[in-house]
This record gives sequence, C-alpha cells and structure tokens, in this order.
Amino acid sequence: MERRSKQKAAGLGQQNTAGDSWTAIGFRIGQQHFVTPLSQTREVFPVPEQITPVPKSQRWVFGIVNLRGELLPVFDLKLFLHDKPVKLTKRSRIIVINDSDIVSGVTVDEVFGLKHFQQKPETASPEHTAETAAYVSGTVYQQEIEWQVFNFSHLVSDPRFLNAAA
Repeated sequence: MERRSKQKAAGLGQQNTAGDSWTAIGFRIGQQHFVTPLSQTREVFPVPEQITPVPKSQRWVFGIVNLRGELLPVFDLKLFLHDKPVKLTKRSRIIVINDSDIVSGVTVDEVFGLKHFQQKPETASPEHTAETAAYVSGTVYQQEIEWQVFNFSHLVSDPRFLNAAA
C-alpha cells in the first residue's frame, strides 16, 4: 500500500491543474453576485457604528470611518450603481479598495469571502451587465451562480466616482 501511495503521489507534482484556477473575493450588491481579484482589495471589515457624514457631498458618499486611527472615505456602491441605498444588516461589509492613489472603501450587502474557481473568467457580455458594464470585466460560473468580475480600478478611474462633491 505504501509503495502504491508513493507512486500515485509522485505523479501529482507533474499535473498542471492549477494553471486555470482563479481566486477572488465574492460579494453581493442587491441580487447581483460579484467577485473581485484579490490584488484589487486591501481588506474587508464590518460596518462600524460610528460613521461621520460628509456635508455637501454626493448622496452615494456613505461617510468617513476611523480604521485603526486612519480616516477612510466610504462610498455606498449600491447607491452609486443602482441609485438605491444599501440596507445595512449584520452581513453588510466595507471593502477597502487597493489603489495607490485613492484610499477608499465601498459598502456592499454581503461578502462571501474567498471564492476559488477552476477556470478563468470569460469576457463580459453587455446584456448581463447593463448597469455595471463600465466596471465588469468578465463572468465566471460556480454552482449555478453567475459571478460578475468587478474591476475596482475601473471604478476609481471613473470621473463620476472621483467627483464626490455635490
């Protein structure tokens, strides 16, 4: 038995099944499921109780939060994309965007944590992403769920997103 196990284990190192695998952070806004590459996020944390509103700002500016002594502007992604405010629940989270120029976070309805896919995302088709087309770069399927690949770098380069003043 030991000899057979070693023979089978020797062949495992030569298989290249991880070449097409892909890992991302899964989240939900309304009924839409999204994933974003790990490289585009810094961290995820629960929505704190203390949120300071920002006067004379767009409706989708959620406020400023204190994240370990640093001020973090937070935006309501659902309100920005769908013109409907996020309804905060115990599952609501803030995703901190990993961008060297713009330090900010966005609220989402729910975060599913790391999602592992066996294939790379397919290119997005416009009929699947009508409201989010500018920010979605592909789709990937898992367990009958269509996950849209949300690109935060497209979001933080959008002039409408950058102009948060009312």
